[in-house]
Amino acid sequence: MDRRSFLAALPALAAGRPWLAPPRHPPRVLTVRGPVDPAELGTTLVHEHVLVDFVGADKVSRQRYDAEEAFRTVLPHLMALKQRGGRTLVECTPAWLGRDPALLRRLSEASGLHIVTNTGYYGASQHKYLPAHAFEESAERLAERWTSEWLHGIEGPSIRPGFLKTGVDAGPLAEVDRKLITAAALCHRRTALRIHCHTGDGRAAMDILSTLDEQGVSPAAFVWVHAQNEKDRALHLRAARAGAWTQGVSTFMTK
Repeated sequence: MDRRSFLAALPALAAGRPWLAPPRHPPRVLTVRGPVDPAELGTTLVHEHVLVDFVGADKVSRQRYDAEEAFRTVLPHLMALKQRGGRTLVECTPAWLGRDPALLRRLSEASGLHIVTNTGYYGASQHKYLPAHAFEESAERLAERWTSEWLHGIEGPSIRPGFLKTGVDAGPLAEVDRKLITAAALCHRRTALRIHCHTGDGRAAMDILSTLDEQGVSPAAFVWVHAQNEKDRALHLRAARAGAWTQGVSTFMTK
């Protein structure tokens, strides 16, 4: 196939594999204060938690903590990060586990750091942090919820997610975990949000890659979070060679 024929065929190829489609707009990263050019991110902590509530989805509530106290406690740490040259923090606390976008925006404004929040649900830890509707609704409906946050904002139009965060237990994937990954894939195809998944072990990671492939999603859309929990380095290499990202306990990413 010559170059002209290849370019003519590209839209048809992209229909089956959306990551092949050429970008329609200049890339932007969605932060809690709005979109920024990727070049502005600078030194970035790629997996952090400003505030987490481990009480469980059936009890989690912002009434359980004082947002002002949280602001006063966290801000000095962000200022210290900025003084050391940090410019961006990726905040990985999902909904139903303590996500507070308004707090993150206040901290971003006060510190001058870029902060990126997320959409998605966390299924690891035996599904303690999943809301009841996550068990009842289809993957399509969950994807619609997460896509809506990307389109219309989280709890209002001013804050939009910059990535998708989910979590699964060790493989083989439980039914609800596979549904979360399918929903994440559907959301990714509509939004291009990268899927950061707290992954129980290498078997789960391989199952995730298989599920993404079934949904026509590139391995490059998947970040295997806490990959250090899997001791078989051959599985790390297998994921990386497929094109996925592997992320260990530290804020270091390899591909």
